[in-house]
Amino acid sequence: MAERIPEEWKRAVVEILAKGYSGRIEVRLRALLDFQALFPGAFPYEIYEAFIDALSEPDVDGNRVHGMKPEGETYEFIFRHQKKNLYGKVCLTTDGRVVVIFSAHTPLKGDKV
Repeated sequence: MAERIPEEWKRAVVEILAKGYSGRIEVRLRALLDFQALFPGAFPYEIYEAFIDALSEPDVDGNRVHGMKPEGETYEFIFRHQKKNLYGKVCLTTDGRVVVIFSAHTPLKGDKV
């Protein structure tokens, strides 16, 4: 069952993505390819904007995901971008310095996580 994603985690992730720190953001190739397949012609930075918008919403619910590498606090959630539902999975590393975007694709198991 989905739970509210902590505000502190969302703020930290949004701050890193908004500043576009190249050394502090890792987008897994699969996530970028999936995102660009859904939004042809999208520039790589647009995936940042999609997650910034999603995580800026006050009522984002998701699930904590354990066992991901690198270690940190990872959440999966469903969000909307350009009128499409997307499944996202994002990690804030343990030291709070790096954001890893693992997934950005059409939900494979329905519209709930």
